[in-house]
Amino acid sequence: MEEIFDLIIVGLGPAGIKAANIAAKNGLTVLAFEKENVGGCCLNKGCVPTKSFLHTSNSFFCAKNAIKDGVIINGAIEPDISKMVEIKNSIIAKLSKGAENELVKKGIKIIKEEAKVDFENLEVNGYRAKNIIIATGSTPFELCDFKFNKKDILSSDDILNLEKLPKSIAIIGTGAIGIEWARIFFNLGVEVSVIEKAPTILPLMDVDIQKRITRIFKQKKIKIYTGKTATFYKEGKLILDDNAEIMADILLVAVGRKKIVPENLKINSDLTTNYKNVYVTGDISSTKQLAHTASMQADFVMNKILGKEAKLTENELIPSVIYGTPEAASIGINEQDIENFDDYKIYNLPISFLAKSWCDNQTDGFIKIITKNDLIKGAHIVSNEASSLISQIQIMMLTNYKVSDIKDIVFAHPTYSEGILETILNG
Repeated sequence: MEEIFDLIIVGLGPAGIKAANIAAKNGLTVLAFEKENVGGCCLNKGCVPTKSFLHTSNSFFCAKNAIKDGVIINGAIEPDISKMVEIKNSIIAKLSKGAENELVKKGIKIIKEEAKVDFENLEVNGYRAKNIIIATGSTPFELCDFKFNKKDILSSDDILNLEKLPKSIAIIGTGAIGIEWARIFFNLGVEVSVIEKAPTILPLMDVDIQKRITRIFKQKKIKIYTGKTATFYKEGKLILDDNAEIMADILLVAVGRKKIVPENLKINSDLTTNYKNVYVTGDISSTKQLAHTASMQADFVMNKILGKEAKLTENELIPSVIYGTPEAASIGINEQDIENFDDYKIYNLPISFLAKSWCDNQTDGFIKIITKNDLIKGAHIVSNEASSLISQIQIMMLTNYKVSDIKDIVFAHPTYSEGILETILNG
């Protein structure tokens, strides 16, 4: 008798893994297809490898500047890009294999091959299912004038395997990918230029984050070209639309990622599709292509499949983080998007107000909280640990925690978390 799986998942990134775990926990039979390594873009080509590079590059930068912290290092200090790549690969391999083993332990069958889906008949590579989840992710967006060649015009995937550290780099795009790589290469002593066609870097983030990161980049002598478009690159020379010339050994194109959507598949806002019992999760469905968005969507879809109450978290309540030193994090409304300021109150606190920032020698930053009717409607942070602070604020927003009640929370001292309270009291 032909086996019909309760669920077939195409793609084992954060969304696919989360869906598989929930399905197994609820006793469903699960078959998953993954043509590459388990973990998807986040683990193999995005969040995790860049954080590994950020850490190792920051270690080099701190060592080179250790005398400022009262540490004297005798002898040469040099970055080893091959060792950094080796460390990154080791982390990816360990986490990917660990995730795969956990799925197998739970009885999930994994097939390592490309999936060909028959949507009408709920069939994938000859296997049938009652439900299918498509979580095929995304791929780096390629500009027609700058085709990736794996030599000197690189995608955010290609740059993960550099064999030699360049003396200079130009980065097109200043979203999370471009900004984080700019920080990595600056830490390693590379001359960095960033190009953004919008009027400011980080165009989707709050205006104060844009201004502060711009100021920090200028202090570090990272060259910024905003309101400009790159037109031509050859033999280490990048030409902009105003005929400005930028010398760069390599060019990183970091203008976002393109959804990998199977042919004829139409996606609805509730993650259903034009085919019955076929759902989508992750990068192919979302305007916020983030691992935590994908995981949230997987939970939503699985609740629909299991017949349970299902609710999608609104995009504006999903935090965004730019990693590096200092981190930048946002949630909710941006100040520049407020139409009637009479309805809102904005609190600001310099991060230098906090003792912890002085202990860490990281005093450049702020906490900004936007409120309306005693509720938090947005928050924007530049600080060490901003990625953790923004989650605390997200909890307050999701639970409709009143701003006037924040004074009742006892925050540990000295921490960055107490900055949330101090912003409201002193901002």
